[in-house]
Amino acid sequence: MKKIMIFLLVGILSLSLHSQHVFNKGDLLFNAGIGGLSSDGWIPSVNVSGEYGVIPTGDIGLVSFGGIMAYKYSSWSGSYYTTNYDYHYSQFTIGPRATWHVHAFESDKWDAYGGVGAGMRFWTQYQWDQGTLNYVNKAKVSPYGEVYVGGRMMFSESFGLFAEVGYGTLSAIKFGVTFGF
Repeated sequence: MKKIMIFLLVGILSLSLHSQHVFNKGDLLFNAGIGGLSSDGWIPSVNVSGEYGVIPTGDIGLVSFGGIMAYKYSSWSGSYYTTNYDYHYSQFTIGPRATWHVHAFESDKWDAYGGVGAGMRFWTQYQWDQGTLNYVNKAKVSPYGEVYVGGRMMFSESFGLFAEVGYGTLSAIKFGVTFGF
């Protein structure tokens, strides 16, 4: 009986010690960063995302749900013969995300994750208008989907750095700071 009690005590302690991960069920993290490299070049974007740990998947990970907002703006001007061009381009995206955090290794400093998202993109398009025979900015709305992988390094329980690489939002590369609550 004494051996069974010791075995149960060691088992309970090992389970509580095993949950030493950056992101656990009930945790809330926010990312704030900048991004670059997209289909329209290295125009930087500003992005904010957040996630809440919801579904533990055993020893292999945790699923979280959250969202992202991102914005970027660019402009250029030029001339061709006697016509001057003034181009302004902006995009804003907003949408939900689902992320799977890998718990295959024990670390309270490192978090590796991957996920998917979808949402709406609000943007302007500079195009030729046959009616006015001039270039005009036209507002557009379209859906988007995203796939990404990322990681974060935490310096404390409430502050760290993150980086993501993916396809779908305003930038293929994002990096910045993480705040935990």
